[in-house]
Amino acid sequence: MPHPDEAAAPASAQDQPADAEPVDRPFVLADPLAWFDDVREDSPVLWHPETASWYVTRFEDVWRLLLDERLGARSPDPFLRRLTAPERAAVGPLVDFLSRWPMFLDPPRHTAVRRVLRPAFTPEEVARVAGAVQQGAVVRDALAAAADGMDLLETLLRPACRTAVSALLGLAPGDVPRLVEWSEQLMGFVGRSRLDPELVRAAEQALGQFTGFTEQTLAAASSPLAGAVGGAVRTGVLQPADAVAIYAQLVTGALEPTVTALAVALEVLSRGPRYRQDYRDDPAGFVNEAVRLATPFHFAARRTLSDLTVRGQRIPAGARVVLVLVAANRDPRRFTAPLEFRQGRAAAHVAFGRGRHACLGSLAAQHTIRPVLDAYLAETDDPRPLDIEWHVTMGMKWPVRLTVRPA
Repeated sequence: MPHPDEAAAPASAQDQPADAEPVDRPFVLADPLAWFDDVREDSPVLWHPETASWYVTRFEDVWRLLLDERLGARSPDPFLRRLTAPERAAVGPLVDFLSRWPMFLDPPRHTAVRRVLRPAFTPEEVARVAGAVQQGAVVRDALAAAADGMDLLETLLRPACRTAVSALLGLAPGDVPRLVEWSEQLMGFVGRSRLDPELVRAAEQALGQFTGFTEQTLAAASSPLAGAVGGAVRTGVLQPADAVAIYAQLVTGALEPTVTALAVALEVLSRGPRYRQDYRDDPAGFVNEAVRLATPFHFAARRTLSDLTVRGQRIPAGARVVLVLVAANRDPRRFTAPLEFRQGRAAAHVAFGRGRHACLGSLAAQHTIRPVLDAYLAETDDPRPLDIEWHVTMGMKWPVRLTVRPA
């Protein structure tokens, strides 16, 4: 599994496509969004030797390719390419586990897993998850205590999102930080310039802990998801490792992306009466536009199952193709003034992907945001503007502070 911030070694000679246009586009790590925007305008289908990848950045192309059957879910991994044979053998069990995540599966295996997960994403279940957030005291308590300069990230956003993830997975809210830590350790050894034995050992230990915890959670069947996944394991539809992979993906794919989208939505809501009225008039449209602006995961990596031509560029079979979701969602050909929040945009976006590999947590994320915004409006007659401090990498964006602006 490629890490979102992977910095791969330069491609070898055999990785370089014979007909790829030569480019000199070093990544701009200090401002990756601007780099993606520039590439979208100048080289919308770009071969980049540093990561041995093709980058596709315009909305029209990304939208179409997300459904293209010639693209497989799991991309070639530049990190694994750099390992020696003994190193690959040492991390084989961990790589096998990561390859079980639903986001890396193709049909028919992916179809079977999505069928198992269907009960977790019915309208009734999404409403139950939203109700758990709305009924919890965390939102009211955080807003009641809010003061100038207070950071709402740890007092409001993350606790609310943990409540939603807990309800979805059938956990106690206090368990979520442990699962987040284990998930980070599971991915921590990937994307390094060299294999770190200590990180491998930490990942192996985290996998054991996550496995034991998931077995206990499925046995308790405290949510429709836990009941469905546990039943699939007992009947042999899923292996126990598949169940752990599902839980690991949902922890990483639903928690922080929801925090990011919620931060954008809450900051916009605090700008003034017009934005609050926009939300009251069309809550779903307001949240949808906030999610587009957020686009927490910047790209979806794929591999070509056969030769593919995009804008005159031939991409050979077996290549790594990076569909840059954040560049597509900032494409002015699709979205007028794309960096502005504009209520009522009719155009769909790709913040959660599209098709069979659309983000599993998208519905839960959107139904976590609204209860928090509703409580925010109910608890604050004239809310003060909020300021966000962001951390942006090539692969992700997340808030590091969300503070109440001093009067």
